[in-house]
Amino acid sequence: MGGRATVVAWIASVIVLLAAPLAQARTEDIIAPSDPQNPQVDSGWQAGTCKEEPPESTALCSVATPDQFFKQATGHPKWGFTQFIVKHSVGPGPLETPVGEVATVRVDLPVGLSVNPGATEQCPLPVFESGAENCGTAFPGSKVGESEVTTSLAGVVTPPTPPLTQVAVYNVVPVFGEAARFGLELAGKEVFLRGDVAWASDYHEGFTIDVPESLPEGLGGLVLRNRLVFEGTSGDGTFLTTPSTCLGEAFPWGPAGHVYSTWLLADSWKEKKEEEAGSGYVFPRSAEPAFESPIPPGAEPEECATIPYDPSLGIDPGTAATDSPAGATVAVDVPHISAAGTQDSSDTRTADVSLPVGMGLNPSAANGLQTCTDEQFGKGTKNPVACPAAAKIGTVTIASAPLPEGPLTGNVYAGKQESRDPASGDEYRIFVDAESPRYGISVRLIGNVGADPRTGQLTTTFAENPQVPFTSFTLSFDGGARAVLSSPPVCGPNSAKALMTPWSGNAPATRSQDIVLTSAPGGGACAKTLAERPFAPAFSAKPTGTKAGAFKPVSLHITRGDGQQELKGVDVTLAPGMTGKLAGIPYCSEAALAAAAANGGAAERTASSCPAKSLVGSASVAAGTGSAPLRIDAKVFLSGPYRGAPLSLAVVTPATAGPYDLGTVVVRVALFVDPVTAQIRALSDPIPHVFGGAQLSIRSVDVNIDRKDFTLNPTSCGPLTTAGVLNGGGSDPTNLAAFSAFPVSTPFQTSDCGALGFRPKLSTRLYGGKKSTKRAQHPKFRAVLVARPGDANIGRAAVTLPHSQFLDQSHIRTICTRVQLAAHDCPKAAIYGYARAKTPLLDDELAGPVYLLSSNNPLPDLLVDLRGQVNVQLHGVISTAKARIKNVFYPVPDVPVSKFVLTMKGGKRGLLVNSRDLCARPSFSFMNFKAQNGKKLKKKKLPLRVPACHRHGGRGKHNRD
Repeated sequence: MGGRATVVAWIASVIVLLAAPLAQARTEDIIAPSDPQNPQVDSGWQAGTCKEEPPESTALCSVATPDQFFKQATGHPKWGFTQFIVKHSVGPGPLETPVGEVATVRVDLPVGLSVNPGATEQCPLPVFESGAENCGTAFPGSKVGESEVTTSLAGVVTPPTPPLTQVAVYNVVPVFGEAARFGLELAGKEVFLRGDVAWASDYHEGFTIDVPESLPEGLGGLVLRNRLVFEGTSGDGTFLTTPSTCLGEAFPWGPAGHVYSTWLLADSWKEKKEEEAGSGYVFPRSAEPAFESPIPPGAEPEECATIPYDPSLGIDPGTAATDSPAGATVAVDVPHISAAGTQDSSDTRTADVSLPVGMGLNPSAANGLQTCTDEQFGKGTKNPVACPAAAKIGTVTIASAPLPEGPLTGNVYAGKQESRDPASGDEYRIFVDAESPRYGISVRLIGNVGADPRTGQLTTTFAENPQVPFTSFTLSFDGGARAVLSSPPVCGPNSAKALMTPWSGNAPATRSQDIVLTSAPGGGACAKTLAERPFAPAFSAKPTGTKAGAFKPVSLHITRGDGQQELKGVDVTLAPGMTGKLAGIPYCSEAALAAAAANGGAAERTASSCPAKSLVGSASVAAGTGSAPLRIDAKVFLSGPYRGAPLSLAVVTPATAGPYDLGTVVVRVALFVDPVTAQIRALSDPIPHVFGGAQLSIRSVDVNIDRKDFTLNPTSCGPLTTAGVLNGGGSDPTNLAAFSAFPVSTPFQTSDCGALGFRPKLSTRLYGGKKSTKRAQHPKFRAVLVARPGDANIGRAAVTLPHSQFLDQSHIRTICTRVQLAAHDCPKAAIYGYARAKTPLLDDELAGPVYLLSSNNPLPDLLVDLRGQVNVQLHGVISTAKARIKNVFYPVPDVPVSKFVLTMKGGKRGLLVNSRDLCARPSFSFMNFKAQNGKKLKKKKLPLRVPACHRHGGRGKHNRD
């Protein structure tokens, strides 16, 4: 039969023909083949749908009468027939002798042709078994056609004509597990057409006929011919419906020109008995080849352009609250016309459903989730679905009017990941299994869920769907704390869209629905726009212990509630003196970080791309809406310069969520060091709110910098604060310019600060030959500061030079302006000395020039520009006090310095000039230091050593080296 879409109960596909393994029987051994090249009315195997049949016409509908074929696509033909002739010999005379007894006939209908047992009244099987005529009496509407059986006359040499038996065919209630059953009675023997659906392949309909052995002689002997004619408009007029596809397109299951073919397989009682004896022959697998009955040229379907198709989309988010777990229900309905003389709706070839932006995958669902493999799902097989229970994420219901005893129902499973490209549709897949044990059908579909890697918007595609007239297809996802979806973040309208492509080849239908939510999570009014969402995260950043000057881990904690803006960034400045010991720690290189970002999450978790020696801490992120967010662990590595900062942290998160491996997230945190205070400003990259297509909904971030002897507490005793801003998604979480900012701060104060000692040692010297000691000469000056380990750090340093040293302003030729300093472009001529500093926090010392800097004071300032792994600038104010030169360095960073050496040039570039002969008498400086913890150290007679006086016989120990 050439035709139309299958009953949902049968949901269609072409028969898979397998070669026989052992004793091979061939259909051609018993059935006379049809000859499409030379069509005859009695051609051995034919099938088709017709608009005329005797007595309406003078000829039987056949390949010889293409004008009698029914051509309307998705129409309801008046007649449908199948006809086969058993191979036979002729003679003597008109006697036709079959080569064997037909035992089983297998007919596979074209994909999309629907024989709808629900269109008519059905006769109960017990009534039929009591006598087929009783169906005609008690259930007259169950008659759906007639079967004309021609038999040979056994033992009669020259009969005038072969006997013809014409019997009614009834629509019988199928037994459990059977899709349909049609019955007829031949001389008291029941013959059934047992309907089924090829649901392991393309869901085409088929039926198997079991022919009784050795029909009684009163009937006429062996079956020679059979012509089965169905009344296509039986019942409500939709008993037969032709497919919605039109010839000419190449379809997945076969070349164009074969999509409307009907196929036949048969065997004889000889083969059947061999099968029962265990010969290895199995019908229909062993019965090949299959005979094809294509529609004849000129009988191709027509009126394709007028096939109706009017689907609708319905989405219930499963919650009235924004930004919450959503047990959503997505329903697609396709109305089907059930009236004779009209075209039915096209079946759906492809369905693409896009959820609103913001209604994304919920990481909370990954807790305890498993996935189902393709082998466990068994699409394309008749193996039982063996998906683990923990892979279930929802349920499915497929309804169709032809199913008189309810819809197909089943489960929706998370399918195994096959890609790390979220847009491919293979990273997230859903397996849909809808079953009807009553009709022996399992509909197995695979949905590919594409996720926009930037916004997380989800589009699910079910492609190349079975050609079946479903009236509704409903997916209901599980709700609760582990729901796979989250509701949109604003009240709405949140628009969902569907693009539905019909099998007719006509234009797709676009449908949309707005989802409106009414409350915020936990109650209250919901935000109407993204910008209206609140953003007030909790924040804490401080050492885990308060002891001053001690190495203590530093912890950072951020939390945000459901309904608040996405956490997009961190920009905080640590309290003064909160610093880290970089000595001995290698950086995680840019190449290693690039390798991590390209790595799978599982692989990165097993073997970090960054070296273990660069590990400084750990992090943990809680992601997902609802009360059971998913916790994901990360590692924090020290890395090099980034975004203009001298160093950085790299938070490397293997994004493995339950059974999903989304890759590895690398978020860099630039660590800027204030050159004046040495305070650390931590500025993160924008934190992704979508990764791997999943909407992260980050609820909390915990960072613990806990490498041994790495983070160091201040030595200051006063109240301190770590402060800055946290960025929210604002009006557009994909646009940095649209982010919001929320100020945060954490107070902190050390303990045992007063117990720290303070005994730095300072020595000052003048260098040069004997001549440099004379009045009006310019000796080189050097100051050396040595600090004890464990002492409080210096907060202010003041040194007043003796009367013997004046500032020679005539030697001040060039100074560095503040603008030049800010641009790191001080002229070389502004360099009047050099300095170097050694700190236990760094492997290498810091060193750099000493500039004279423009100032608001009468004299220029001194600027010590120390450069190295980090850059530090010491700002000294030069002034006069009681006719003496005084230099004050303030502020001094609260960091430990073991040794500091300041050297000022002498000679033509020397700033200090002798007011007298230095060797005549001792010179003393005045030292006044203050520690970060408030302790003071003063020395009124700090010797200014002049080695040249000692080498040339100068007097006094004060001049000795």
